[in-house]
Amino acid sequence: MTGAYEVSVENAYIRYEFVIRRNITVIRGQSATGKTTLFEMIRAYNEQEESGIQVKCEKTLAVLYGKDWEKRLGEIENSIVFIDEQSRFVKSADFARKVRGSDNYYVIITREKMPELPYSVTEIYGIRTRGKYAGLAGEYATNEFYRIYGERPMQSFKPDVIITEDSNAGYEFWNGISDSVKCVSAGGKSNIIKKLKELKKTGQRYLAIVDGAAFGAELEEVLQYIRFGNPEVEIFAPESFEYLLLSGGLFPSAEIKEKCKNTADHADSVRYMSWEQFYTELITEATKDTEMQYSKKKLNLYYLSERNKKIIMEQVPEQLRLLSK
Repeated sequence: MTGAYEVSVENAYIRYEFVIRRNITVIRGQSATGKTTLFEMIRAYNEQEESGIQVKCEKTLAVLYGKDWEKRLGEIENSIVFIDEQSRFVKSADFARKVRGSDNYYVIITREKMPELPYSVTEIYGIRTRGKYAGLAGEYATNEFYRIYGERPMQSFKPDVIITEDSNAGYEFWNGISDSVKCVSAGGKSNIIKKLKELKKTGQRYLAIVDGAAFGAELEEVLQYIRFGNPEVEIFAPESFEYLLLSGGLFPSAEIKEKCKNTADHADSVRYMSWEQFYTELITEATKDTEMQYSKKKLNLYYLSERNKKIIMEQVPEQLRLLSK
């Protein structure tokens, strides 16, 4: 499935309005914020002939629950599938395998970490009431999604050490961006928090650079670590290193810019588990057999020239441009 979809779910008392953009959307928040109510309304709409619930969406909204979830999922296609937080199977490797290559989008209500799923830091939402309006049965509330981890205010921050997820192309770029900043690899996204804690005793300032398109499961723990007594740590989470390269001045192609701006219309969930994979394929194909030829395993020296480093760094927040020479 591709595309972004507006969704409206309502009865006489409450309405939900939101947009689903990727194959995995996570809804979090405390009790009594309307998460389970949304799920139950969609379930009632599908299972009761006269539910009194109206649903508006270009795609079918489905619900998934119970011990026979695998059988149920086998009967759902090209739909937006909602899963309540009581469904423990969302943390399983079996569920992750079903999501991989699926033509459905999934909206998962949970307060737990799901390490098997590469979901985006920008697709983690809470639910809030936007306002109350007059309806046929009196006042009704309209609820909307909001990004829990939205654009964080970033102060001017000059790190002593940059921590990257791995030791491939991204690491090589950040390692070569400045002689005054050391770069270390965490050896995987799940090791970022471990590396931060390990290095804390040195008294230096750390910048963790991660692929936001697939870092959702790890983000909350890292932000909690920063909030509670670790002001010497900052995090930068672009979609991916490949996105950083594609979205700037190195690639003036109108087609590439359009695919970066409207990725939902191009990153088919059947082919790409996360947008990170889409951007990697896009830049690999766009640079094949050229001086810019890109490899995720080994960074082409083209991207480390002084001119090109400067162009790439223009995609980095102003507060972090201190990294450039």
